[in-house]
Amino acid sequence: MKQSTTFLVDNLGTSRRARIVDVGANPLNSPPYAMLLKQGACDVIGFEPDHSAFEELKKYESEHATFFPYALGDEEEVQFNLYRSSGLNSVFAPYEGAFTYLGRSRKNMTLIESKSMKTKKLDNIKEVPQFDLLKIDIQGGEVKVFQGARKKLSNALVVITEVRFYQLYENEPMFGGVDTELRKQGFQLLKINAIKSRIVPNSQQYSINRPIIRSQWIDGDAIYIRDLGKLDNYSDDQLRHLSLLACGVFESYDVTLFCLDELVKRGALGASIPEDFVNTFPAKMRETPEHRKAARLAARNG
Repeated sequence: MKQSTTFLVDNLGTSRRARIVDVGANPLNSPPYAMLLKQGACDVIGFEPDHSAFEELKKYESEHATFFPYALGDEEEVQFNLYRSSGLNSVFAPYEGAFTYLGRSRKNMTLIESKSMKTKKLDNIKEVPQFDLLKIDIQGGEVKVFQGARKKLSNALVVITEVRFYQLYENEPMFGGVDTELRKQGFQLLKINAIKSRIVPNSQQYSINRPIIRSQWIDGDAIYIRDLGKLDNYSDDQLRHLSLLACGVFESYDVTLFCLDELVKRGALGASIPEDFVNTFPAKMRETPEHRKAARLAARNG
């Protein structure tokens, strides 16, 4: 949806670039904001305490992207555990039950090093201005970061966070703990993407289609947005930024249209903008009266 994002960048009239904070910015995968960053439509501040991952991350620094080797939390001293797979690094030790129940690989969870670190509160980091979106994936440490960022999160619009459904680490906050904290801070769950699941081990697991028959949810990426049920709390510029982030980062085009409609009602955007935005969609994402008629006929004849 590059064309749709470009349309918004060109027509929203935002007063500044979107601001994104990435906690646990280990560059193992392309981040969801990569397209916005490539277009120069956002500024990113990232944090990654793993030295080797941070050195790799520095290759991506630019005028719009800055990174720091800090561990975030609530100013406490923690033991940061570096595992064989750096994407599993955590302040928590592995939960033994995940190995015995789900047959998880112990190889990737081999402890390479454990070092003491003093975490920093996001609220206390002067290099971080008020921001629009927080992306975070730090294997169980998310709630501490939210609690240490209440001031700066008070004006944020979006939080994208990993949430756990089945425990992988000892004493880690689960989905309920993350959800409770973010709702306290005024966010509502929009959707959960990229849910990972595993088959529950059994005697017939090699005789069944394992990609289809897998019941145990493990984790996923939850998208929370500042409650749109309280529109009076949104400024015009916040609606502009949310509409851009919804399109260019987490692919919620209906949220984008909701924001555009409100901006039109407020006289902050031209009346044709929502329709013009939809006209940037590929054909498979659009619906016309002819499409609806054809769908009804197909259903009748089906």
